[in-house]
Amino acid sequence: MSSSDIDDLIKISLIGHPAVGKTTILKLLCEDTIDRLYFPTQGFDLKTVRYGNFNLKVWDFGGQKAYLSYLKDYLVGTDLVIIVTDSTPLNVLNSKQLIEYANDIVENDCPIIAIANKQDLCKIDGRMDKNRVKEILQVKTYALTAINPTERKTLMDIINKELNQVLLRRGLKELMNIIKSELNQVAIRKGVEIK
Repeated sequence: MSSSDIDDLIKISLIGHPAVGKTTILKLLCEDTIDRLYFPTQGFDLKTVRYGNFNLKVWDFGGQKAYLSYLKDYLVGTDLVIIVTDSTPLNVLNSKQLIEYANDIVENDCPIIAIANKQDLCKIDGRMDKNRVKEILQVKTYALTAINPTERKTLMDIINKELNQVLLRRGLKELMNIIKSELNQVAIRKGVEIK
């Protein structure tokens, strides 16, 4: 893999509890057929989506508790963590724990956002709207109804907005590395030790 291929690679990790819509979001992103049958993801699913000049590597992690211990290995190098919730009160509270767990793994290396999925059911069965979910989760939160194929534009808008932040963060890291390198070179010339 060439250096430019790596520079063009964006790793996105979808995590959440079972049956919240992670796989449906992945299918929506890939423009795959969305059906209403539920088949739990076993382990993870990985798809690559071309987006402008970038290859989005999207990891869809199974939500069963047995897979949580593997997250620490697979979240490494993630550019964007998306916590998916089905917007029910219990799931939102459980998602808060997932955010804390993911934050312990990625620390400040990448942003963590939430998608309050299944917004079409808010008025039907007491699910929370985006603002209430955001208030509880304390992360940037977007509303979505992933089962609706017309929501792909909304999903792409979310990814575009977050991708801009990822690229800005990458640019700042690169700039910091250049500055550190230059400072080290100056220190070496002057015989000063930098820690």
